[in-house]
Amino acid sequence: MAVTISGRSAALRSWRAPDRYGRMADILLAAPDGPAGPEAAGWEASRADGGVSLLRTAPGGAHVQVNFRLDDDGSLVINHNAMAMAPARLDAEAHPCFNLNGGAADVGDHMLQIDADYYVEVGAGGEPVGVAAVGGTPFDFRQPAAIGPRLGWPDTQIRLVGGFDHCYFVRSHMAGGQGALREVARVVDPGSGRRLQVYTTEAALQLCTGKPAAGVQGRGFWLDANARPELMSAAWPEVILHPGQVYRQTTVYRLSLQNQVGA
Repeated sequence: MAVTISGRSAALRSWRAPDRYGRMADILLAAPDGPAGPEAAGWEASRADGGVSLLRTAPGGAHVQVNFRLDDDGSLVINHNAMAMAPARLDAEAHPCFNLNGGAADVGDHMLQIDADYYVEVGAGGEPVGVAAVGGTPFDFRQPAAIGPRLGWPDTQIRLVGGFDHCYFVRSHMAGGQGALREVARVVDPGSGRRLQVYTTEAALQLCTGKPAAGVQGRGFWLDANARPELMSAAWPEVILHPGQVYRQTTVYRLSLQNQVGA
């Protein structure tokens, strides 16, 4: 396996990995304007702890460090650290767009599972408007389900967004805050045999399948671990770093093959 990281945006640009037959392919769709927006100013890069460390001062004066490390078991470990010099809004997501078949087809037959009973409904502008149970909706991925058929459900939220671009509250973390690293989602591509597992210390997971207007709907998917969304509720406040406050987050994307023993 080999991973390429952008020094301009600290974003993942490529991840080459074998399928069940040993054929290599890039499982990331590199786009200059994904959910994170256009690439930002450059970062200082250095080698650290068997990986790469990227450091910069973000707008508002927050010092942000992101460490990437690719382990022998196929785990890409991403550690975010931030300290604010003034009140600053936090965005600590890597924003990789995955297509486990290497882009040979869309992700409609990818089998997705998310350990979440609730998701955040959004308004016409994408703003959070409330929390709803996933049961009986296309947002219910508590058991593995193909992504493609869910995009065709006659659901108001699916039509409003043009697919999925919604936040899930992962189980055992409904109270919010940071916790232990644990698995929260998994995706399998039946064709290639590639399997992606997502681990995080965060309370929420954003699922996105791309916008129809951008011509990327269904070609890839994002699973971004993040803090609680900006709901106008005491239970889910806006994520703001205050002067002197330190924020830490770990997300792990583990790539393996479905037929690997013990995987």
